[in-house]
Amino acid sequence: MEQDPFLIVKSQVEESLVNANNLFESWKRIQQTVSSPKNQELLWTADELNSALEAIEQDIEDLEEALQAAQQNPQQFNLTAKDMNARKKFLSTSRNNIQVIRNTLANPPSKKQYSPSNNQSPNGGSSYQTARQNDNSIFIENEQQQQMMIMQDQDQHLDAMGGTLVNLKEIAGTMNREIDDQVILLDDLGDHVDRSEGKLKNAMRRVTDILKKEEESKSGYCICCLIIVLIILLALVIIM
Repeated sequence: MEQDPFLIVKSQVEESLVNANNLFESWKRIQQTVSSPKNQELLWTADELNSALEAIEQDIEDLEEALQAAQQNPQQFNLTAKDMNARKKFLSTSRNNIQVIRNTLANPPSKKQYSPSNNQSPNGGSSYQTARQNDNSIFIENEQQQQMMIMQDQDQHLDAMGGTLVNLKEIAGTMNREIDDQVILLDDLGDHVDRSEGKLKNAMRRVTDILKKEEESKSGYCICCLIIVLIILLALVIIM
């Protein structure tokens, strides 16, 4: 036989309702003592209570779906008509309980004067004040836990930032060393260019000298040829 899905969620709803009612009682005590409806403790308690009620309502919706599934095949979970009615009554009672709490939150009751004779404890202190102190202690503990969680998150972010800064420092050091190496290579390249430029100038000077000498030698040849031609012409004139 399969496990009844209704029973799986019902115990959770019952426990959640107990916690919600305890929180509701705390809200009512705080509401009767604070002077402003915007009191931080009162607002925090109301927010916690609303969140708890929303979670319970979602569970009740799951229970209604489970009840519908059980109604289609009650023999699968050995359910009788009495069992089905009991489950319907539980769902109705739970929803009425939630509705009463929501109505009270929406329309807070007027403040009442608490009589010391009715609330005096045997040790001479007020039972109401004791409950109020317990509520304050719970509120302070919750705030401290939230602050600790925030501080832990901040510490994790700071650690991550520290690791990132260390990596950036290493990258910057590597880049600095690479730049120094590139500067040395550029200096060597400049020296090679200067030496090559000097060699090129010397070669150009030699080429210029050679060309000048070649031009001078060609001019001498031309003069000699012209003198020989003139002698030949003079000789021919004399003979004739």
